[in-house]
Amino acid sequence: MTHAIHFVLSIILTLAELVLEAIGIADAFLAALMTSAGLPPNLQIALLIVVALLLVVFAIRALGQVFAVLLIILLLLLIADRMFPGMAVPHSMLPTKLQQSGSVQI
Repeated sequence: MTHAIHFVLSIILTLAELVLEAIGIADAFLAALMTSAGLPPNLQIALLIVVALLLVVFAIRALGQVFAVLLIILLLLLIADRMFPGMAVPHSMLPTKLQQSGSVQI
């Protein structure tokens, strides 16, 4: 159960990291473009804040359903873990390639 919770959390964090990377790339590109255009620093900061907020809104709208589903799965896993603390997948129920030595542990 703990591995499933960690897996869902890693997916959520990976998606958040991708959104932040996109914002960072847009920020660096726009900062270089505005500096070369000769815009004053205060105006650059204001424009970068507006663009960052627009990118966050776009990311929430584009990935909102994915985040919602992942959060629901995470909450269900946390509730199941609290209700059944000793619950685990029996070793005999794992696929054979996961039972081999040196393979991924679930």
